[in-house]
Amino acid sequence: LSCEPETLTDYQAYMKASPSRSLLVLNGSAESISAIDSETGTVYNNIQTVGHSGTNNAIPSDILIQDDTIYVVLSGQNSIESYNAESLDYVDDGRHYFENGYNPMCFIPVDGTSWIFCAGFETDELQAVNLSEPETDYSFLSCFEDVSISSDANDETQVSSTLKNAVGDNHSRCATGGAVLSDGSSSRLYVSNVRYDASILMTESDGSLAEYPADSGRYVQAPGYFREATISIFSFNADAMADGASDSDLSFSLVKEIDLESLFYAAAGSSFGTGSYFPGNGLNPQSVFILGDRLNVICTGTNGGSAKYYSDSEYIPDGYSSGDEKPGTNSDDGVIIVLDISDPDSPSVLTWLNIGGSPSGFRNAIDDSRGVVYLAGVGGIQSYSYGSESSDYSVLHSSSDFILEADNSESDYYSGLYYDSDDNLLYISFYSGDSVKTISVAGDSSPYNYSESSSYSVGDGPGALGFLEK
Repeated sequence: LSCEPETLTDYQAYMKASPSRSLLVLNGSAESISAIDSETGTVYNNIQTVGHSGTNNAIPSDILIQDDTIYVVLSGQNSIESYNAESLDYVDDGRHYFENGYNPMCFIPVDGTSWIFCAGFETDELQAVNLSEPETDYSFLSCFEDVSISSDANDETQVSSTLKNAVGDNHSRCATGGAVLSDGSSSRLYVSNVRYDASILMTESDGSLAEYPADSGRYVQAPGYFREATISIFSFNADAMADGASDSDLSFSLVKEIDLESLFYAAAGSSFGTGSYFPGNGLNPQSVFILGDRLNVICTGTNGGSAKYYSDSEYIPDGYSSGDEKPGTNSDDGVIIVLDISDPDSPSVLTWLNIGGSPSGFRNAIDDSRGVVYLAGVGGIQSYSYGSESSDYSVLHSSSDFILEADNSESDYYSGLYYDSDDNLLYISFYSGDSVKTISVAGDSSPYNYSESSSYSVGDGPGALGFLEK
């Protein structure tokens, strides 16, 4: 004989309720999945753990739900895991391993197929994966082509650019987001390279290593910063994306790397400064989308924090004085760059939006009916309108007019967004508050009306969001 326990676990309660539509929340710190019933608002916390494919920190970074399967990218374990959408059971033969140290960040889906691309932040590489055959071994492609460099060790080792090395150096590209232009055998994949360096020894204008105090033998080391941003363009055959396809079938190859920073500054001119490079001044393009047949590049900039200023008690680089702002410390530098890709291999700047803040984009945070993109970051929730012409683009909510402002811009972090067109709700992962907030969206034309709605307590460190419908 058996009887139902008096107190159900959240997993048991979720399976018993079997909600027809629920928002799945990928908890980054708890390394688990929670669910919110979109009809009743009931929260089922930590109903499945992630990280079954290894013993080190899983660091889950993205979730994708398709074909009755839940897929999770594990940045720490360099893998993709699969879960049965009905039972939430881990699928042992549904995992895909990247190489060690790959550091995958997100899914880049190819619409209408079971294929995705995934970029390796630490390896500067891309790999195509058929999620219906996840254990197939596909080869990796680099985001750029090495150039031959021979120069003094103290110099920024750089030579003339090439077609596949837009900046003439071999520093890390740090690939993050991507967007697919589907055009059969002539399809393109655009990948954003933030080009992050953990640290660097500073040099004087003559190329010598900077010392502070002078002649002390103590070399000056800059903190982590972003170099000049680039976009890598790959070609592939979307028509060949079937089960059993091989690398040769896909014809996946690097076509070109473009210097996004130079392209942008040439178009924007003095309104965004000279474009001269200094550690910390990079655009940091973390996410890209193809919207209205245009490539939208979301540049996060410094990515949070407060501006800092030089003082007489510290090393001051050539060209700066005490009281000057330190490059790369002003977090209010987000910008949207819109590229015309009519010629898919030679993008040109259509327009740009000085949106401020430190915005990040999410593929499910786009309101197609209104033509609005919602962005999240350290300071709060922002938005802009998009279309096909330059006149279609405008900042709706900048860093001076957040839809939802963080209580503490130094520590509060919004880490995921999902716009639900069924209920006109914007779901927001509040990472530092272990909760999911919601904003109700109303109105048929700008300015739209936003009102804060329900908030749900979820697992530790919520991030990526995805809807599961049964």
